[in-house]
Amino acid sequence: MKKIFSILLLLIAISSYAQDRYFGQTYTSDILQKGGVDLEVWHTSRFGHSTGFYHGMDQRMELELGLGGKVQTSFYFNRFQEMEGDSNGINSESEIGFSNEWKYRITRPSAKYGIALYGELGVKGDELEWEGKFIIDHAAGKNLFAANLVAELEQEVEKVNNKYALHTSQTPVELDLAYMRFIKPDLGIGFELRNNNRIVKGNWQNSILFGGPTLNYRAERWFVIVNYLPQWVNLHKSLVSPGNKDLVNYERNEIRLLFGISL
Repeated sequence: MKKIFSILLLLIAISSYAQDRYFGQTYTSDILQKGGVDLEVWHTSRFGHSTGFYHGMDQRMELELGLGGKVQTSFYFNRFQEMEGDSNGINSESEIGFSNEWKYRITRPSAKYGIALYGELGVKGDELEWEGKFIIDHAAGKNLFAANLVAELEQEVEKVNNKYALHTSQTPVELDLAYMRFIKPDLGIGFELRNNNRIVKGNWQNSILFGGPTLNYRAERWFVIVNYLPQWVNLHKSLVSPGNKDLVNYERNEIRLLFGISL
């Protein structure tokens, strides 16, 4: 009886939260109710390249809007910065960008498995990025499981014969897996795996596996998520990425902090 009461208390507490985020990397099928508004601030730090000192910082400010009809949309302001050391000192570069996402939940909230589709269009400098996700999750008592299949299309503007045209630079594919255990209604501890596959002009260059813990703390109107994701191994070696790790195109460690509040 005590166990049943604890599970009911957990479900009531989770359902009272407007936020739809539980993991640092992996999305769930949850969407905001009609009229719901969330503000989220992200900071991601990426460390460690084969050339020596490297620190990449990705910062995003997101405004989420629940539109009803199983649909929500979000607008992002993005800032990207890289600092890399060489014999001349520390070089720094930064860019800003904007993006818009849409998420459609296919199944009802009461369904055993949650299924959703996600699409995002982003602009950064002369780059255009399209991203699509297939999202599936399952809640069982105090346990939450989630998986995302992600496909991207990265294009750049190039000038050829005095004409500008979009050129496809990459078509990466990603798989995310996540598990979380809610040890209290407002506190969850989990683990996430991310598999990045770098594909350039049809050439499969590598398959990098990352994995690490995630901490989620939720109050009635706000939440904090912390995720640490070190690089584990390169599952697909090639002439471009022959080593057990790829510290040229990816980093050794990644830390992400998310803070969200319901307005």
